[in-house]
Amino acid sequence: MLPIPQVLSQRIIASETESLRAVSSIMPVEGTQSEAPLWERMRPGMQFTGLILQKETGAAKASELAQFKVQIQLPNQAPTTVQMQLPAHLAQQQTLHMQFMGLAQQGAGKDILPQVKWGVQPGNSQVNTGTAHLAETALLTDMSQSDHGDHLQDMVKTAAGQASLVELSSPAKHLQRWLSSSEFQQQTTALQAQTVVSHSPQKPQVLAQDLKHALDSSGLFYESHLKEATLGSRPWHQLLQEPQNKPGLVPPEMVAQQLQVLEQQRVVWHGEVWPGQTMQWQVNEQENSAHSSDEPVLNSLQSDLTLHLPRLGEVSVKITMVNGRFSVRVEPEDAKALKEMQSGRSQLAMSLQSAGLKLESLQISQDDTAQDRRQYAAG
Repeated sequence: MLPIPQVLSQRIIASETESLRAVSSIMPVEGTQSEAPLWERMRPGMQFTGLILQKETGAAKASELAQFKVQIQLPNQAPTTVQMQLPAHLAQQQTLHMQFMGLAQQGAGKDILPQVKWGVQPGNSQVNTGTAHLAETALLTDMSQSDHGDHLQDMVKTAAGQASLVELSSPAKHLQRWLSSSEFQQQTTALQAQTVVSHSPQKPQVLAQDLKHALDSSGLFYESHLKEATLGSRPWHQLLQEPQNKPGLVPPEMVAQQLQVLEQQRVVWHGEVWPGQTMQWQVNEQENSAHSSDEPVLNSLQSDLTLHLPRLGEVSVKITMVNGRFSVRVEPEDAKALKEMQSGRSQLAMSLQSAGLKLESLQISQDDTAQDRRQYAAG
């Protein structure tokens, strides 16, 4: 996330960026991803829960370590069973809250395994509340892999009193300190626009391009843009427009936002979309349920907008795209605005279709829950 040096050669940049795991875009969760090794499905900072299924080996004292079989639930993935060394006093059906810290090596010549921070979930709930105190570290071995038995034996041999053999790389140590710092924990994960995005609210195509540019130059995808520039597919001058090459950048804040994109497959943005008009905008990928037709279903994208318009009041718009087809739901908060927008529904549908969108459905209605709350408050 460093600024572009003025005297870097193309060869040096190419060698430095070739191994980057860049934040390139919101990528779909492939069906084969669940078959990949556990550590290839985890990103630093990812948080998840684990349910203790069974204590594999005993221990003489409660303070000693024992082998546990734990079922972990990564975001948007099927549950995975792993082996962990945990204090012997833990019991079955206890829920752990965990955060992936990176890969660790068990001494010279040993395999590299995922390392996590963990804490017991308060109230023994399987819901990830984020309130567990993550104070301890542990290694995981994926039981779905054919060589997990060898990993388990290595973990047993280096159990008690062998913590010093676990070695993290320098970048992993730096990231671990950063993720644990109070400065990082206080960072917002929402992207705040620093300037007005567009001055052409009456021109939808121009407004759309301005919004696209606002996200593209936000700094969230800087590392992948750096690699593209090295390979010649992106002009270098475009990178100068990103926050990493401007004064005033707050690195922890940018890292927090990038980790959210990687972990949650979601971008949250708010700011002044045109002069005098603010907007909250969230774009995220949705995991699809089983589909009965023969047509393959790609993971869908969902876009949620909330605007406080001067005449219509608060209006929320939810747009879902699946296989190039769009479903739109508009929810005005005000009853008069609802009636007015419903009267123009046909015209809006025609405008969307004339713009080249394949419209699956268009709903204009009120949120029943919000309406019930208003009636309760009035009555």
